[in-house]
Amino acid sequence: MNQTSKSLILAEKPSVAREIAKVLGLRGRGQGYLEDNRYVITWAVGHLVNIAEPGDQNPDWGKQWSLQQLPMIPERFTLTVLDQTRDQFAIVKSLMARDDITDIINATDAGREGELIFRRIYLTAGCTKPIKRLWANDMTEAGLKKALANLVPGEDKRNLGLAAFARAEADWLVGMNFSRLFTVKTGGLVTVGRVQSPVLKLLVDRRKAIENFKPQNYWTIEGMFGQEDEPFKGVWFAPPKRKDNKLWEEDHAKELAKQCTDKQGMVESVSSTRGRQRPPLPFDLTTLQREANTRFGLSAKRVLEIAQELYESKKILTYPRTDSRYLTTEVYNEILDHLRAIYPHFQEISTLAAERIKAATKKFACVNDKKVSDHHAIIPTKKPAVREQLSPDQWNIYEMVCRRTMAAFLPDCTFLTSQVWILVETEPFKATGKIFKDRGWFVAEPWRTAKDNPLPGVAKGDPIKVREVGPVKHTTKPPAHFTDASLLGAMETAGKLVDNEELQEALKERGLGTPATRAQIIETLISRNYVTKQGKKLMATDKGCHVVETVEASLPDLVSPELTGSWEQELKTMEHGNITYPQFMGRIKNMVRQGVENLRNRKFATTPATLPPGKTSLGKCPKCGGDVVENSKAYGCINWREANGGCRFTIWKNMFGGKINKTQVKELLTKEITSNALKLETRDGKKYEARLILQQGRVKVDMQTNNRSATAKVRQQVAAQADEPGDAKPSP
Repeated sequence: MNQTSKSLILAEKPSVAREIAKVLGLRGRGQGYLEDNRYVITWAVGHLVNIAEPGDQNPDWGKQWSLQQLPMIPERFTLTVLDQTRDQFAIVKSLMARDDITDIINATDAGREGELIFRRIYLTAGCTKPIKRLWANDMTEAGLKKALANLVPGEDKRNLGLAAFARAEADWLVGMNFSRLFTVKTGGLVTVGRVQSPVLKLLVDRRKAIENFKPQNYWTIEGMFGQEDEPFKGVWFAPPKRKDNKLWEEDHAKELAKQCTDKQGMVESVSSTRGRQRPPLPFDLTTLQREANTRFGLSAKRVLEIAQELYESKKILTYPRTDSRYLTTEVYNEILDHLRAIYPHFQEISTLAAERIKAATKKFACVNDKKVSDHHAIIPTKKPAVREQLSPDQWNIYEMVCRRTMAAFLPDCTFLTSQVWILVETEPFKATGKIFKDRGWFVAEPWRTAKDNPLPGVAKGDPIKVREVGPVKHTTKPPAHFTDASLLGAMETAGKLVDNEELQEALKERGLGTPATRAQIIETLISRNYVTKQGKKLMATDKGCHVVETVEASLPDLVSPELTGSWEQELKTMEHGNITYPQFMGRIKNMVRQGVENLRNRKFATTPATLPPGKTSLGKCPKCGGDVVENSKAYGCINWREANGGCRFTIWKNMFGGKINKTQVKELLTKEITSNALKLETRDGKKYEARLILQQGRVKVDMQTNNRSATAKVRQQVAAQADEPGDAKPSP
């Protein structure tokens, strides 16, 4: 490098640029960059460049949405500079073009998304200078120095960049084409996404399972055995297999319990088994989010924000957006330095972990170079944390990571489980106990259950006193609503939802979405009113259910994890150079073309309207299931617009010469009849009293039930006007 030559370092955000500058001792400052005699450091602000909107790809695609525009498949994707970051892009572009800049160091996040951010900027700026890649696992001074000393040739990450472009462009093709198609066909906005749609289906399926669940009562037979000072519980199991302990008829349960009452028991067998629970692996982002949601109620999005703060600003955690729960041998060789950093907060436990590491004769289960691709598991860095400088949430996340890291190097938790089978007459009862021999790694996570539950010493053939026996009633429970924790788990292990083993393997590694994107997927579903959050519970809305039903009926692959699995499998193959970008994109384009053509002439159900602001639902429309609300002259279905189905169900406030109030409307919608008779009047002024009924979506006078006030003539006139207007376009 001659004296005037410089390297341009492009970081993903200003804070990272400042940290790199500090490590390099660089102090000179320009507008939007830092500079000395060897380096120029500048930054993006996340994405500076994105795929252009359809109208910028093709002017015809920017007009009012129509089926004639579809499919929208650009010959070459146009990129556009984002308006809010246009000034910073201009700075970066001008720096890349400077004569004294001879090479570009890509210092964006070390992963697929970071590669995409850099290569879009590089391409849009028209730069052709050589690329080097900075690949950092933590933001400490030592971590950055190490990464700067070991820059990777840009060509080594070319396939990662191609996979990043392919993923983004495939998502654009699926999202833009099918969102527009379903929106035009149904008349209401429907958004479709490669990852969003199958995740929404998980939530919709769970809601339906809960709604369709019918609880059932069942009984178990439980007894207390042994001496008064050492009683223990046994549970009856059905012979001869002794696998099931449920009885579905109460009389049967009572009869069995009666047969065992006031009888002498005998020990049929006694067995003991040694067991162990191995230490957990360190956290990746998804497992950290799940654990924090379960323990502290933090959303997936908030956990990611906190972990990012502890990585970037506090520099006490390693890179958080990782999908690996393993450490490399290189990191393991330095792990004692990490434990020294956390020693002041966890003296006893970190000492135990350090002693085991020093005495180890073989690698720990969490050390596996083959299981680490972009980044290793999340662990504390070598920088000590100052608790007083952390918020309560920050400390909770930091403490979780520290304790999990130490736990990974502690001994197994060992225990002894005992099992006693007791015969009362011929009926078998099982008693189980557990005694912990060594709590092992549980000391690092003391909130875990580790209580002894011993059984008294008995031997085969011993008589056992039956103290009491009785049936215990239980009720089956529906599946639990998803929480952030359980939904993240379902997204991560979506491979169980498909049969193809190769797709399962791809999903096992990536699941639905990536660790870095899963939290945002959940937030997107909430923001679009496809999902609602009540406390910790995540539930699909009516709108979300309608979207899944509409898409699944036409393109089931779009709501299936199989699509995500097959794409992720091919993208990972592309990262390793075993499939080309044109091959992958060719298949995606063909799928979009075929999907659009297959659906172009198909009829779809319309999208239901949402409850207008300030309106209260009086009940569900008997015709379409939409909400019925009060308007100026009537009570009408909110789906009255053609775009929402054109439902004309209406109950007028003045019908049959009487006035109908909201209470009576609620009764009609729920019971199909009013509780009390209304004061009504025929067209020629004859007064009478009668209840109203709802039949086949129309309100009618009930002339049959307890109606003594109406004469025969009145009955005849009422019958003549029974088809009083009941279907009309209500006031908006």
